[in-house]
Amino acid sequence: MNDSNFRLSRRDLLALTAATLGAGQAAAQPAIEIPTASSELWRWLRLQPVLDLRRAYFDVAAGGPTLRAAMNTEYRARDAQSFALSTQPDDYWSVESTRLAAAYAEFIGCDSDELLFTRGAGEALAQVAGGLDLVSGDEVLTTSREHPAAVLPWHALARRRGIVVRQVDLPAPLTGPQQVLDAFQAAISDRTRVIAFSHVQYSDGAVLPVRELCQLARQRNAISVVDGAQALGMLDFALRDLDCDFYAASFHKWLCGSHGSGALYIRRDMLSRIWPSQPRAMDSVPPIDVPTREPGQHNVSFTLHKMGNVITTLWPALRGSETAMQLHRRILRSRIEARIRELSLYARMRLQTTPGVRVLTTNHPGMWGGILTFTTADRPAASVVDNLEKGNQVRARALHWPGLEEGAVRISLHAFNTHEELERLLQGLQRILR
Repeated sequence: MNDSNFRLSRRDLLALTAATLGAGQAAAQPAIEIPTASSELWRWLRLQPVLDLRRAYFDVAAGGPTLRAAMNTEYRARDAQSFALSTQPDDYWSVESTRLAAAYAEFIGCDSDELLFTRGAGEALAQVAGGLDLVSGDEVLTTSREHPAAVLPWHALARRRGIVVRQVDLPAPLTGPQQVLDAFQAAISDRTRVIAFSHVQYSDGAVLPVRELCQLARQRNAISVVDGAQALGMLDFALRDLDCDFYAASFHKWLCGSHGSGALYIRRDMLSRIWPSQPRAMDSVPPIDVPTREPGQHNVSFTLHKMGNVITTLWPALRGSETAMQLHRRILRSRIEARIRELSLYARMRLQTTPGVRVLTTNHPGMWGGILTFTTADRPAASVVDNLEKGNQVRARALHWPGLEEGAVRISLHAFNTHEELERLLQGLQRILR
């Protein structure tokens, strides 16, 4: 094929150069016009994710649809990253790592030198499990409601090092925060070294009393590890208020950022207690001679330096998620949470009056958000979900549920969902359960 077919025009070159020079600057992005009135805002927000609007998507807890603006930013960042390979200054990735850490830390509510970028919450939690110096007989106390990605790294350590994994059985629905605290208090022992739990449980959507559990862990000289995969983008909170030691966040669920992006918060005084799983610039004595210095590993925070900054791999996805983060900030995180709770409350009220449906998600104030889980009489959850998909174009999720042979149905509602979509769900349930 003739190379002349691929020659860039002067206009193309100017456009690519501009994209390269401005790719790392958030201010270079054109401002998005956001409606102020609620009715117009939620209709507008509905058009922002890359989503088939003919279908009612109630499965953000499994995977959030990426915002169009985030996808556009990610594409342009990938384009710029490739175009600038031959011209990028040596310190570019260090500068951009520091800038992104500051931007995400401001949004999450922590200090920029306490963040490590990851490919998601699961990777972040695995880094904690693999990096702590736990020995045979040490106990990790977790719950019976954790996601496999959160609990399996601890079970791998049980086989590898002989640690003990104990699970607190949390009932559903929960009656209140004290029930959770009492269960952990009763299960903790002198051998407990780690307390690991979810901010928002992926199974039944319960919002646990994070700060109180972290304080309990500190009182018993245990480390607190929080799975926040379902919280960021759903709830309005500042991480520093939770008082945890480690916190894993996902940017591709409720934040609706780029898939394959997330972060691990490491409390500053915890950094000395964790080993890196993928070191790229760890100081050593004597020094290790290598023929090159990895980009983005120098002149960055000590957390990024020690734990292994993967900015060159994740930069386009992080840039996309940064755009999603900016959108949440402009709409207001509190306003998004209120919209999610409004939809969830409406769904709960309607589900509770549907014969054959039993809601498993707690109704205690402050302990529920955008996830609702329920059983459907003696109908297998997988069959119900399949019928909703085929008959009503409604996407829900069937969950295995210990003690319930038929399992449970989970719906997760975001601010872009509508009351009309919920009515389609309810009509489908009534048809199935007749």
